[in-house]
Formats: sequence, C-alpha cells, structure tokens
Amino acid sequence: MPEHKDAADCGCWGCQSIAREGAGVCVVHLVAEQDKVPPAASTDLNLCPTCDDRMRADLHLVADRWDEAQDALHPSRGGDSERHAQRTEAPLPLNVSVSDALMIVRDNIWSVALRLVDDHPGLSLPADQTTPSLAEWLAKWQMLKIAGSPDKSFTRQAYWWVAEAADQIAAKTYGVETTVEIPHQFCKRPGCKGQLLIAERSDGVKTVRCSADAHHAVQWDTWSKMLKASRPQRRGARPPRLGRV
Repeated sequence: MPEHKDAADCGCWGCQSIAREGAGVCVVHLVAEQDKVPPAASTDLNLCPTCDDRMRADLHLVADRWDEAQDALHPSRGGDSERHAQRTEAPLPLNVSVSDALMIVRDNIWSVALRLVDDHPGLSLPADQTTPSLAEWLAKWQMLKIAGSPDKSFTRQAYWWVAEAADQIAAKTYGVETTVEIPHQFCKRPGCKGQLLIAERSDGVKTVRCSADAHHAVQWDTWSKMLKASRPQRRGARPPRLGRV
C-alpha cells in the first residue's frame, strides 16, 4: 500500500478507506495510521470548519490576486508602474514561470467548476467566465455543493485543486516573504482572535496580516498610523524657548 501524501490522488490505506466508508469526518485530514481519527466534519458536509474556511479563503485569494499575477507576466519597462496602451516595436518579454503558474490556476479552477456543472443538472456557469470571476462564484455560491458532495473524493480533490491554485498565485504575487509576530497585538475583526504579524516581501513591501485569515490585512504604513492615533498622547514639559542671539 503506498504511503500517505497530501494530494488528491493519494492511494494510501487511510485515504482509500475513509473516502469510501468514512462518515462524519473531514476528508482532507486523511491519515494512513489506523489509530488516528480525522476531525469531525460540519453537519451534512465532508469538510471540517477549518478546511471549509481555508478553501473559501483560497478561492478569494485567487480572485483578488489574479490581476496582480497578470501584471507579473511581463517585466515592467523603464520603472513605470502604470500600464499604457501603446505600440511597441517588439512584444514584451514573457515571464514563463508566471505563465505556467497561471495555467495551473486556470485549469484547477475550471476543473472544479465544470465538475459541479456535470454533477448538478440545471446549474450553469456565470456569464463572466474569467478565472477570477469563477473563483469568486465558487466561493460565494457553490461551497455547499462542493463541501457537501455525495462523492467525498470530489470534495477532497476540489480542496487540493483550489489549494494548489492559491499556492501558485500567492508565490507569484507575494513573492518570498518573511514574517514576524507583533507581540500582544491581535486581530480586531469581529469574531477573530488571530495573532498579528508583519509580512515583508522580497521587494520590501510590508503588510500587517492576521495569522488566522490572510484577508485580514492592512499596509504597514496605514497600520502604524492607526496604532499611533489610538495611543494616548503624553504631554511632557514644554522645552524652554530659545532667546534670540
């Protein structure tokens, strides 16, 4: 029997048995060891709350960062941050790695969408069938169908398709980044208690982001100003006025 791997096509004992017989457990948290039990799935779903939230967040990430990844397809010229419609003597150079990543993203999102249409007679794709629009459509309106599919293997495969798409697009937009936790600072969004951290990309861009939800984020400069404004201002002794020379 093959060893367990975090992929949709895993054929280990745990993945096969739970996908075939498991009821009431999260199909993403599949294990090969018989003495381990995956976390419970939400009612009438095949995913636990954590995986359900993660899949929604990944779909939103694809939708939100698609345009930024498109911008990365062609290296900028002359340091101009704005794109202008203009004639060029030769086509702009193509960043092949970004192109390959976007192809994976497009294929994975379309795979989930088309499988849903096949499984649900009468369900039609939205009028706007661009990749980011499909990702947003899946996140907002189709998660119950995905997470509650009678075919548990489809739910598991869809989860990993979306996860791979999000990883690909994040790698091409966030770039290599380092993160540092901000001591004693937590997310202020309602119902969220995530630790705040500073994420710095390789290009120097810094963002304050929630550890629990990457969508809870704000630029470092904006956060610094808000933090400074929230602190009480101390009035110290007024410095002596300098006399005229």
